[in-house]
Amino acid sequence: MSRAFCSALIFSTAVFAARSSVPPASYAPVRIAATPVIDGGLDDAVWGQPLFSGHFKTYNPTFGDTLQQKTTVWMAYDDKAVYFAFRCDDTEPDKIKTSTSQRDRTFADDWIGISLDALGNRQSAIELIVNPNGIQADLLNSPVSGEDAAPDYVWQSAGKMTPSGYQVEVAVPFRSLRFRSGAEVPMNVMFFRRISRSGIAGAWPGFGPEDGLLNQHMPVTLRDLKAPLYLELLPSATYSSRAERLNPDAWKQADNAADLGIGVKYGITSSLIADVTFNPDFSQVESDAFQVEVNRRYPVFYSEKRPFFMEGMEIFDFSLIPEGQMQTAVHTRRIADPLWGAKLTGSVAGTTLGILAAGDEAPGRSWDEGVNPNLGRSAMVGIARFKRGVGGENYVGGLYSGRTFADASNHTAGLDAQFRFDGGHQLTFSVLESRAVESDSAAVLNASAVNAMYFFNSRHLDAGASYQHMGRGFDMPSAFIRRSGIDYGWLYAAPILYPVLKPVLWWKRVQPQFIFSWTRDIESRMTDLNWILSTNFAFTRQGYLGVELNRYRECWRGVAYNGNNTEFTGQVQALNWLRIYGYFGFGDRIYYDGDPSYLGDSRRGEFSVTFQPGEKLNLSLGGYAEAFNRKSDGGRVYSVSILNTRATYQFNKYFFLRAITQVDDYEHKVLTDFLASFTWIPGTVMHLGYGSMIERHDWRDGGWAEGGRYREMKRGLFFKASYLWRY
Repeated sequence: MSRAFCSALIFSTAVFAARSSVPPASYAPVRIAATPVIDGGLDDAVWGQPLFSGHFKTYNPTFGDTLQQKTTVWMAYDDKAVYFAFRCDDTEPDKIKTSTSQRDRTFADDWIGISLDALGNRQSAIELIVNPNGIQADLLNSPVSGEDAAPDYVWQSAGKMTPSGYQVEVAVPFRSLRFRSGAEVPMNVMFFRRISRSGIAGAWPGFGPEDGLLNQHMPVTLRDLKAPLYLELLPSATYSSRAERLNPDAWKQADNAADLGIGVKYGITSSLIADVTFNPDFSQVESDAFQVEVNRRYPVFYSEKRPFFMEGMEIFDFSLIPEGQMQTAVHTRRIADPLWGAKLTGSVAGTTLGILAAGDEAPGRSWDEGVNPNLGRSAMVGIARFKRGVGGENYVGGLYSGRTFADASNHTAGLDAQFRFDGGHQLTFSVLESRAVESDSAAVLNASAVNAMYFFNSRHLDAGASYQHMGRGFDMPSAFIRRSGIDYGWLYAAPILYPVLKPVLWWKRVQPQFIFSWTRDIESRMTDLNWILSTNFAFTRQGYLGVELNRYRECWRGVAYNGNNTEFTGQVQALNWLRIYGYFGFGDRIYYDGDPSYLGDSRRGEFSVTFQPGEKLNLSLGGYAEAFNRKSDGGRVYSVSILNTRATYQFNKYFFLRAITQVDDYEHKVLTDFLASFTWIPGTVMHLGYGSMIERHDWRDGGWAEGGRYREMKRGLFFKASYLWRY
């Protein structure tokens, strides 16, 4: 079991907090006639009587303490938008951390946040974050998958530093929300504030670990809202030029491509949106970071980055157990090269639904070697999802995923449910059944998958248990599956301890943990076992230190290997301009690529350092290294190191320049990526980029061979422009 799972469990505890003073049972914001100017000033007449003025209650890293700095909150609305304003007092305003940076890269700053459940069903909420300079970040939160920073919403914000702290104003157009229009419009809201220098965050209303975050949002009621006209057109134009080196002195003729695409969104109702795209632009502004792909048992997971698929994807989240063999049931990167796509997402009569269809041209592309018998054909992909709330965050739902290509097909369907009980108890369950046919003459293969998890959260204890069954041959066209034909489960217990003496200002929490997991292979009947003992310390300034001892038995190719591992992980915002992260691990590891495989000795480390010498300049340096030796003679089997650098200069909230370099000494390749980017609002953008791949190749006997010196082997230029028309 990886340290990522331990970190996720720690984070699930850190985001909970003890209750603050009881908020109003329901709040009716002021309906205004004059629209406020979003400039960071609070001189508009609408900012009269505040919704709240006082001290938030902390939720990270401690529970229920009083956030030392005072916060004042206002909320109002009109026919077009809902508005928020904040005055964030600070007794040491010169220590406030802020930046002018790229969107979604402000989480290390001081910030104020809004969590808005616009449908009022406690099944999802958008989280809008603003730093003192008015720079935005936004996330989507759901009970199934937690926070996701991928979606970008259209909203306004402005911030202003003052002698006593900072001020923020926010406007969220109703066209950017999904809500149920009518005479009374129920929503739910919560507010957050983070103070960077202490690493402490607070919320109002305060929330506790027992009932779930969305369950504890404060109800608000808006009145007489009509469904706005929701019609968006997103035309885009792209141009790319890619070339490969022919020989040491010449390049092949460049492959130039120009394309036009169009996306259309239409609001059938204020809560149900249709989205159609043809020839979509899926050019990635940022390349996937290099990952270690040597000596891996399971494939590498790469996150979705394409806008059409990212929006509304929380609806398609399906309940699975953490760190299970199915990482996600809907991984849209498996739709590799769509010619067209269509989605219907939203809420109807209290039921959340999503339908996604696409035609994927990737399976019908020509092969590098041989002839594709299905050249020119497309795979048809369809996914359908529904969730019905049954009180608060509780829900029952269903999912269908299907794919047909040539004579092959796969159809998978299932149900899931989540229930929270008083006192911090949570139970989730899901079942899936797949039916796969490889060709018209092949037999039908049926298989099932089951997931069940119980979890308990309280102020002093986290605990849980899970079980997963993945039948032999189980496959699902939309899922990311590491391994099937297994039974898997884990047990987890972690008491939470706090310093007895309040004067211990630098130490905030310590959490010892015990995790036991097992994996039984159904065919071989061999069983993997894993024991983890760890202790995690939380300090001020976002400080964290984790120590983990791991003993395991892992079966591979019919052999059971016993090993031990020790890991250390730490991070700290040392200064306002300096953030440091480090990891070091050592111990036994299987050499999967060996024939035969064997147990070797591994030493591995990871680090990242982020510098912010000014509000507009951000520099980061990170890397990973591993050395693997044989136990028999200590000889080196392989070593790998990856180095990543990033430099970004943000001229203002709209325009930045960025340079990325990634170096992989194992694969002997260097990626360079340069980008100039202008974003007026999400959708209205212009990007100009240049990238190259430098590889270690030598010219021998009229062809390229590995070795020799580093040369630029591939290079490419791309341009993208799109404009979001909102009617």
